[in-house]
Amino acid sequence: MHKGTQWLALAALGLLVACGPAETSEAPAPSPIGTTVAVTGGTVQGFVGEDGLKQYHRIPYAAAPTGARRWAPPAAVEPWDGVRDATAPGPKCVQPAGQGGSFYGDADFEVSEDCLVLNVWTRAAHEDEGLPVMVWIHGGALVTGAGSDYPGELLSSKGVVLVTANYRLGPFGFFALPELSAESPAGVSGNQGIRDQVAALEWVRDNIARFGGDPGNVTIFGESAGALSMSLLQASPLARGLFHRVIGQSGGAFQPMAFRDRMTSYGPSVESRGQEIATALAGEDGDDSLAGLRALSAEHVLAVYEANPALWDYGSLAIVDGEVVPDEVATIFAEGRQADVPVMIGSTADEGTTLHEFIVPPFGEGAAGFEAYANAVLPEAGDALAALYPSGTDDEAHASGEALLADVLFTAPMRLWARAMEDVESDAYLYWFTWAPPIEEAERYGAFHAAEIGYVFGNLDLFGAVPVGDDRAFSDLMATIWTQFARSGNPNGDGLPAWPAYTGENEAYMELGVDTGAKSHIRVEEVALIAGAWDERRETEGRSHHRPDAAE
Repeated sequence: MHKGTQWLALAALGLLVACGPAETSEAPAPSPIGTTVAVTGGTVQGFVGEDGLKQYHRIPYAAAPTGARRWAPPAAVEPWDGVRDATAPGPKCVQPAGQGGSFYGDADFEVSEDCLVLNVWTRAAHEDEGLPVMVWIHGGALVTGAGSDYPGELLSSKGVVLVTANYRLGPFGFFALPELSAESPAGVSGNQGIRDQVAALEWVRDNIARFGGDPGNVTIFGESAGALSMSLLQASPLARGLFHRVIGQSGGAFQPMAFRDRMTSYGPSVESRGQEIATALAGEDGDDSLAGLRALSAEHVLAVYEANPALWDYGSLAIVDGEVVPDEVATIFAEGRQADVPVMIGSTADEGTTLHEFIVPPFGEGAAGFEAYANAVLPEAGDALAALYPSGTDDEAHASGEALLADVLFTAPMRLWARAMEDVESDAYLYWFTWAPPIEEAERYGAFHAAEIGYVFGNLDLFGAVPVGDDRAFSDLMATIWTQFARSGNPNGDGLPAWPAYTGENEAYMELGVDTGAKSHIRVEEVALIAGAWDERRETEGRSHHRPDAAE
């Protein structure tokens, strides 16, 4: 308490005493948390396990985005009568089955447009416990996934309340169209899925205390497209004040971005692409008006999406729309306009091993295929690329394909994110995950993309892994670090490895793996090459925000 405020409070207390004896009464007992909880919209009924872990699933945080609400910003929850069953997860948001192949794909699940729900895991006994809150935004290329895929047993055992949320995906969550923009008071469209994430955080602010959580200590975290979402939320003025720390695992929107209403040298405006999508959705002689598109079945929209994947390429999903994301994320960070909160961010050592087969081979085989891929993703790098990513043999080309993919999509964005935090007060902590889960062909895949998820959440059999004692001990360490950061904004604590904050001068990072410990200077030359190429690309658009890099 400020000294002046404290003096006034004591003076007021003195006046009360001087006026006579005050009536005394016992403070009300803290409200216990039962299986039935009143939330925005009504009452939900969850369940409690033998170990005291309470679970509440399928809680709506927004109205069903169906009919006239398809592609609109999330609307307020519609109240319900009686007690809503919250004992089991609901359907996933509409998405293609099997996306991601045999390694990441899943084909056995129910989907629905009525999917804007979240799940809460808590061990709090009373509402006034004020536990740190962690809100998980799942990955899946902004096209697949669900909050219910992630268990809360381990993290909640570390003294946090865990929330996992769904958001609209693919053609339902990322669609810009002039007619949609005309509906908006701000004249914008697109990024519906990011708006959903903001709405989920607003629900957390308004309701999480009833589950023993502290709405003033909320950590948002996510992996892959979920981590990309973290950078978008940190950049978005709509999410300001709704979270207090950020954890990003393998993903950040620091590449040149697509714009809703502006063509660039690397792509059309997303609204013009949206008009092409509208034509494809309507079909020959169909009604491509917004009303006509909203009358289409979800199954039809998904089928058209699956038949025309190029219309929804990853780079035109999360966009600069002018409101949710008012400018490129890299520009917002370079100007210090992001939320000034601590961040803990990083990537895995072998991100490309499981993704290579989906991304690089379509460009061709061997050295020629790699060179075609490199020219497509980083044409500005020119001859300098060959020194860092050699392709003289087929084996070299394959290894360089995996490495370039990993660096462009993950290593560089996470390092640039850390670097971009130097102009604000809050610290950034960078990590490099090197633990190889014990899956089939573990030596081939190493610390692959998403390898850390099973260790953070404690579901160590993820991807068919067969864990041993070391895996369980390492998982406990990971969960302890993650929750320590959520509790304090700093991953350092008793019994934890000393982790220096990142600066451009020290280039510090924490290796999380068999050789856990503080290190420095991870792939600095590769990141500098990629960052320079991206700056050159922006310069052709007249919007450079170049800042000297430590490697230059």
